[in-house]
Amino acid sequence: MTDFERAYAAWRNQPFPLGSHLDALDEVHADLVLADTWVAETVIPFVEDGRYYPAQIDVIPKLQEIGDRARKLGDSGTADEKRLASDYVKYVVLLRSVYEHFLKNVDEPRRRT
Repeated sequence: MTDFERAYAAWRNQPFPLGSHLDALDEVHADLVLADTWVAETVIPFVEDGRYYPAQIDVIPKLQEIGDRARKLGDSGTADEKRLASDYVKYVVLLRSVYEHFLKNVDEPRRRT
């Protein structure tokens, strides 16, 4: 199994984190949903059919920003809020891993031609 396949399987097998009653965390959650959609719409067609539809946004910096916001919110708040923020950060790491491996996979055949 390749690194890309491992990252893809880890992402697909990970349940999506829950939302929050705290507005700031719930905004991070909403942005995480959007980022998950960008990754899914780009990576899944590639895995299933070899189709490449590049994301219309620079995904990696957006994931970084979402992760940074979650980390900052995790530095304060209740134990439940800290746990949820940590779940968001872990999910961002999964998304980033699968997307970075995807980009490497897409670029490899182009370099050979």
